[in-house]
Amino acid sequence: MPDCYYTCNLIPLDLVARNGYSPRWLGNHLRDGDAPARREALSIHPMTCPFVTKLVAAADELLADGVAGDGDDRLVVAGGCDAMRRMGDLLAATHPERTFVLPMPRSSGPEVEHRLAADLRRLDEWLAPVGSAADRGGATGASTAVPADPPTVDYPEPPRPGGVFLVAGPLSDDSLLRLIGRLGSHVSGLDSCTSPDRWKPLAPTSGEVATSQTASPSLDYAALAARALEAGMCPRRSTGQRRDHLVRRLDETRPTSIIYARQSFCDPGAYDALLVAALAAERHLPYLEIEVDFPFDANGPLHTRVEAFLEAQLLDDDLLGDLGEDDLFSEKG
Repeated sequence: MPDCYYTCNLIPLDLVARNGYSPRWLGNHLRDGDAPARREALSIHPMTCPFVTKLVAAADELLADGVAGDGDDRLVVAGGCDAMRRMGDLLAATHPERTFVLPMPRSSGPEVEHRLAADLRRLDEWLAPVGSAADRGGATGASTAVPADPPTVDYPEPPRPGGVFLVAGPLSDDSLLRLIGRLGSHVSGLDSCTSPDRWKPLAPTSGEVATSQTASPSLDYAALAARALEAGMCPRRSTGQRRDHLVRRLDETRPTSIIYARQSFCDPGAYDALLVAALAAERHLPYLEIEVDFPFDANGPLHTRVEAFLEAQLLDDDLLGDLGEDDLFSEKG
């Protein structure tokens, strides 16, 4: 069974599975950084965010002739930002028969939904030649299950109010969430394209997705487009809708502080940093911005900064606890 690698959790896995592919998030398949690169290996400008630069190398390695396990493997690149669109163009030029660039809108509305639905139809048709109805068993009407390989980011423990709210770009694992727990705090919520709130609805806990062996010409592309636009309130949506989404998430999780983990050289992340900092100031919440790599590394200076940030909050809580109610009022007076 061929694999279809994807770069974004807004890709409807329904389209991938129904055409006979195993959907695999590309972030789980980074090439070994210590292994020598092929002489003709692709690269991208080093001042592009590490998520994109490392995905380019991984995709090129997987799709290169003689390297991938299956010559029918495909790649779907969601062009949600300028860097990801450049990645898609580069890989489509190098592997034209095996790369599809899906435009991801930066706004909502009926016309935007209509365009995305048309693009999803094109994606379905592009995937169909390998996973044709005959290959899937013709008109038998049977269903099979194909393995899914989603992001591995999950909450180490259920989030609860009164802790740290994390806003982040793509995280490779849950080590930042575990670090917060080890330092004596807890996570009230995570807003990231790789958070379980985003990827779990697309990947059942069994690790498999069902695929019908009969082509479905009546597939509702408009509904798929609407679902993607509703879920995709990521930093590329540097609009009032993104702000409303984050306000709603903060209201739901009621955090006592906010940490923003931004990928270096990420332009949409820079927009998000300004927005998240402003929301923290409005709510009088302690705020920390950290710059992270992909894959995420919770050691060294980053560990020290997060530890100092959380210790300062614990110290403030202890000082407030030592002051009685009368003392608090006298201080205010």
